[in-house]
Amino acid sequence: MLNHLHDVSSIVHALDECFSLSITSKDGVILYVNDRFCELSKYDLEEIIGQKHSLFDSGLYPTDHFNSMWHLLKQGQVWQSELHNRAKDGTIYSINATVVPILDQNGCLVNFLSIDIDITDKHQTEKALKQAQKNEFQTTVKHLQNAVFKYRKNEAGHIILTMLEGKLAQKMGLSSNWPRESRLEDLVSKRTFSYAAGYLERGFAGEQVNFELTLLEFVLLVHLSPLFENGKVTEVIGTAIDITERKETERQVKKMAHYDDLTGLANRRQFQKKLTETLHHSAQSQESFAVMFLDLDRFKNINDTLGHNTGDLLLAKVALRLQKCIRRADIAARLGGDEYAILLPSITHEQAQLIAERIQKEISHFFLIENLDIFISTSIGISMYPQDGLEAETLIRNADAAMYFAKESGKNNYQFFTSDLHRDMSNKMMLEREMHRALEQGHFHLDYQPQIDIKTGQTIGVEALIRWNHPKIGPVSPADFIPLAEETGLIIPIGTWVLETACAQNKAWQESGLPPVCMSVNVSLRQFMQKHFAEQIEQILQRTGLSPKWLDVEITESMTADVAHAEQVLNRLRDIGVHVSIDDFGTGYSSLSYLSRFPITKLKIDQSFVQDLTEHHQAIVKTIIDLAQNLNLKVIAEGVETEEQARLLRALNCTEAQGYLYAEPLSSENIKKRLSGL
Repeated sequence: MLNHLHDVSSIVHALDECFSLSITSKDGVILYVNDRFCELSKYDLEEIIGQKHSLFDSGLYPTDHFNSMWHLLKQGQVWQSELHNRAKDGTIYSINATVVPILDQNGCLVNFLSIDIDITDKHQTEKALKQAQKNEFQTTVKHLQNAVFKYRKNEAGHIILTMLEGKLAQKMGLSSNWPRESRLEDLVSKRTFSYAAGYLERGFAGEQVNFELTLLEFVLLVHLSPLFENGKVTEVIGTAIDITERKETERQVKKMAHYDDLTGLANRRQFQKKLTETLHHSAQSQESFAVMFLDLDRFKNINDTLGHNTGDLLLAKVALRLQKCIRRADIAARLGGDEYAILLPSITHEQAQLIAERIQKEISHFFLIENLDIFISTSIGISMYPQDGLEAETLIRNADAAMYFAKESGKNNYQFFTSDLHRDMSNKMMLEREMHRALEQGHFHLDYQPQIDIKTGQTIGVEALIRWNHPKIGPVSPADFIPLAEETGLIIPIGTWVLETACAQNKAWQESGLPPVCMSVNVSLRQFMQKHFAEQIEQILQRTGLSPKWLDVEITESMTADVAHAEQVLNRLRDIGVHVSIDDFGTGYSSLSYLSRFPITKLKIDQSFVQDLTEHHQAIVKTIIDLAQNLNLKVIAEGVETEEQARLLRALNCTEAQGYLYAEPLSSENIKKRLSGL
């Protein structure tokens, strides 16, 4: 909640001197008031915070008076009204209140900001006017803070200004030089008179009237009060107060509610509003339009290496280039972070494609920021109305899906949403749901591939491999569900289950009297980057009772890119007593200087080098084996399928291997038979 209060702090600071301010939770509890609020209500700050606005109830309104206010505010609309409140000492004070809903980046209601202007003087003025109508009227109104005027109609039906006094009139330069008994239409512009005439006529018809009027760069709140004689209106008295500053503040608040502060583009709420309007128009006109989602490629690298200030400057400059690339009627928005959206009304597929190409070309040019040339690209997804959706949510979701497909297709490209993409997305959603069920209902199981001492043929370890046999679909390949588990974050609970199951199984084999072997378990990048990853492994070992020396955690080279984190985790695993291998070694990138610092137990030669042992690949394998020996590391080759491969590996002094030549992945029962020599 405090973060959301901080979001409006700049407005509160700007208004603090001029207006009575309060911030209220969506449940109506007062979270903040300024000194002016306390001054008007005559309550101390600690008496107000935590209360509701009923504390100031004047008793002048029925109990359901504010129902319509809450209804409008909870729909995200601004509410304005005059209110009469009761101060702590029992006196009544009057305010003109503007209440603005404050929404977060996702469009969810968080707080209400009330900007109040004290109009007690206005009501006192009206009271004073009535008292002074017949005596000392002119003298009285000259000293009032507001502008006070009277008008009547002449025999020809023209509105005649008969008086204009007050300090506001003096401030506007009106009170000293206007010709008496003048026709109002001769004193103001035709446009101003045309706007005000209807309200003035209503006043002369006997109504109490309130309206806003812009005059000479001032914004005025005008109140008209008719004077009756024998039941007939003879004159109308008007008062005007200066609300110029408040209107400017309201404009800024509304801008903040609809536009992104960093880039000046529309925000998510405004974008969705314009999209809804375009949908309604296009449904009637039968015109197609496009929704475009953009995400900057590798923007996180810029924030991490150059700092968030540089990142913010880049986001603002990207926004300027986007506006150069689109048409005047198009709406560009920043949805948050480095995500942008563009609404392209009345456009064809081909025209949308041209704009996407123009954006990619424009973004690809370097950005000069603080004397640095920064290069970045963007991935774009596009959905078209009506073929890709008839509702705003569907079009947004499909454009977003197309954008992610563009990223998966190598980034720096654009993709239109297609039926194939929809099918792939549906399959992914189905697979994600089924993975949740598989975890809950125990549909996953582990197979174990033996790891062999090449010289003796003895089984010295096994690698745990997750398998999924869906009760309806049948076997699901790890190549299909593991990447999706990584993408969705399900890999963390799945990886925890694999570790715990593998450790428990190894302990069970040992307790049955089998010779102990090392259990190798692959962990994902997401698992490895968890803050308490090493502690989780220690807890699993304690729960299962497996000694740490019989567990080998397999990581990839990419996990060591964050050297500080990798060193911290690997040192902790070493302290626990767990072995660590680098899987698929030779296919990624490792700094040898860092590799020598990491407490690694074993290097695992990737099967791509083993399955095609050409002269070039033999040289790579030999280099890996020599490196391992120089660092006192073990080395194992995976994917060994032929006797020729095994012979060459032995010649290169490789000591361990796994692959179909020795054994395919086996069930726990078959591993038990193998270890027992059956």
